Amino acid sequence: MKLRSGVIVGALLALASVTSAGAADRDTKSYGQKAPSAKDVETFLFPEAECENAKYQCLAVRPSTDRAIGVDVKFNTGSAELTPEALAQLEGLGKAIAARKGRLAPGEIIIEGHTDARGGDELNKKLSERRAGAVAKHLVSAYGVDPKVLKPVGRGKDELRDAARPDSEVNRRVELVRTAK
Repeated sequence: MKLRSGVIVGALLALASVTSAGAADRDTKSYGQKAPSAKDVETFLFPEAECENAKYQCLAVRPSTDRAIGVDVKFNTGSAELTPEALAQLEGLGKAIAARKGRLAPGEIIIEGHTDARGGDELNKKLSERRAGAVAKHLVSAYGVDPKVLKPVGRGKDELRDAARPDSEVNRRVELVRTAK
């Protein structure tokens, strides 16, 4: 019996180490050019919201890993000005984040700007920073999102979605990441 329980404990410890190693990965839900609804964003980024008005015991918990919503926010080439299509794509995100007013920590929502591989590293880095900043500014002005909860970051061309096609427009995107603080 001792040997058997030792094997079971060993197996559980091995499973726990595999699970914790995978926990560092980011869960990403990509919408491409489609605009996610506020409900889609809330369900994925803020599952604990389901319990806030529950009359009975609720088991939804805050995610233990970073979660990202990927949206191919459209910008004109070399521009950080949001297009009308981009404004429509950001509506659900803006509404969902604004609804969390007072419940998010400073910097909890990271807005990552990404570019394709055209152009130099420095150019793409600055362009992606300006694009992330434009999204943050829009979320604050249009939806009343607290600017302290947003952290715009430019990733440039460092994290291509499609490395086999580095110049592809699928690499030009914005991701909103909720950190697992």
